Amino acid sequence: MTVGTSPDDDARRRPPAVHLGVVSTALAAAAALMMLWTWTEHTAFAVVAYCTAAGVFAAGFLVRAGAGCTELIGGPLDGVRIRSTEARHLRERGAVLAVPGGGRARYGPDGSGRLVYQGPVEEGDG
Repeated sequence: MTVGTSPDDDARRRPPAVHLGVVSTALAAAAALMMLWTWTEHTAFAVVAYCTAAGVFAAGFLVRAGAGCTELIGGPLDGVRIRSTEARHLRERGAVLAVPGGGRARYGPDGSGRLVYQGPVEEGDG
């Protein structure tokens, strides 16, 4: 189970059209270079195509690795991993999250990158 901490996390996580255009162009160029390799039999085209595709996948991996997740320990959301654009800030200051079935729970940092259950949030408590 993955929980978003903000309604607009999904909107912020979507890549802009410019990024999609760059990735699509790079992969199309790699395919064109492979076609040139098959027609001309010059190995340089295959090497450049491979490097282009590897660069695109490496950049995607680095962007994904930087997104980060925070694991919740204890309470009603035990074991849930939160994917958030603000995961680093959550690990520093904690979070108040909605619990399935109603209510809210407070989770605070424990120093190891996880959020530990600190109890339910009462009405009127922030």
